[in-house]
Amino acid sequence: MKLVVLGGAGSQALYGIRNLISQGSIFDEVVISSRNIERNRKVIEELNSPIVKAAQVDVSDKKALYELIKDCDVVANCTGPYHLLAYDIIETTIEAGKDYIDFCDDIDAFYQIFNSDLPKRAEEKGLTMIMGLGASPGFLSVLGCSAHQRYFDSMDELIFYFATDEREPGGPAVLAHVLECIHNAPYIEDGELLTEPSFRREWEFDFGDSFGQRKVTRIGHPEVFTFPRYAPNVKNLSVRFSLEPLSAYEGFKKISLAGLTSEQELVVKGTKISPRDFILSVLVAQKSLKKQMTDEDLKKLFEEVTACAAVEIHGKKDGKDISYIGRVAGNMPPLTAVPLIVGAEMLGKKEIAKKGIMVVEEAIEDAPSFVNETLRRIREDGYIMRLNEEYTVRGDC
Repeated sequence: MKLVVLGGAGSQALYGIRNLISQGSIFDEVVISSRNIERNRKVIEELNSPIVKAAQVDVSDKKALYELIKDCDVVANCTGPYHLLAYDIIETTIEAGKDYIDFCDDIDAFYQIFNSDLPKRAEEKGLTMIMGLGASPGFLSVLGCSAHQRYFDSMDELIFYFATDEREPGGPAVLAHVLECIHNAPYIEDGELLTEPSFRREWEFDFGDSFGQRKVTRIGHPEVFTFPRYAPNVKNLSVRFSLEPLSAYEGFKKISLAGLTSEQELVVKGTKISPRDFILSVLVAQKSLKKQMTDEDLKKLFEEVTACAAVEIHGKKDGKDISYIGRVAGNMPPLTAVPLIVGAEMLGKKEIAKKGIMVVEEAIEDAPSFVNETLRRIREDGYIMRLNEEYTVRGDC
């Protein structure tokens, strides 16, 4: 069985491929592809596995992409930005008749795909295609589904939280994604979809032992779109984030409040430029001045918690008010990539019966088992992965 991983040599995807190799897999051939074949070959040499091969492809070349995936079983898309690339990649995958998975965390991409005819075309071809199986959406939203299945009859409010250390690896695409997320934050309040810029309102949230009490603000993230497809009666839902250290959080707050996330073009000395393009260039330049992390530096960094996340749920069980908080602490790259690989293997084994394009909350029916499997695999790879769950019954005698 063959898996093609688009963007497979990227910093996130590699954690999933290493997990696939270390755990053993149903895939006896894994093709990692990117535009940089030399980078791919170097990665393959480091991985030193007979099942992994390299391929060169520009995913924007639909003909070349089709030729790459036409004889595989599952396509895993780890390329971004998704709002620019996902539509054509998914369309080509449908034309090739292949099952598909990604860890898309770009809300615009979800709107673009689900408001098109692609879901219908995928269903008509009998394909199973999953969007958003990474850390969040992905593991964290499946954790929310797991809590719902175990503890609740109904849910009134969900809040997703996450916080990351600015030392976590990530290039210009990650910085661009952060700027997009803090530009406008959709949320659901009393059943109505609303939106507001980030940092106009802030809250305090306790992430637990590792990050402790933090300021958080709403951001634009896909859970506002994805989770209601699983639980359409949820009346209140939002996504809130923070950064470590506090100075990083305050820095992005100043950028947002100053209007520098806007894409409205200005003319500066005869040249058109948007505030977002300007501030992204500044951030990339600042990052380039910092010492680049070696593999040994990353290994040492991931000996400590560098990312925290949580899902908070309020609802009812047997007529009683119930509250739940599930807190996760670990490292973002394996938490992003390993769920994708677990999902890809489920596709290969035909364990997901539903057809068409679906969000992760719709696709993973046995949420508790998926959570446990992901926890096990990340821990066995030697990374930190802690889960603490609190469950409160209010008004209980």
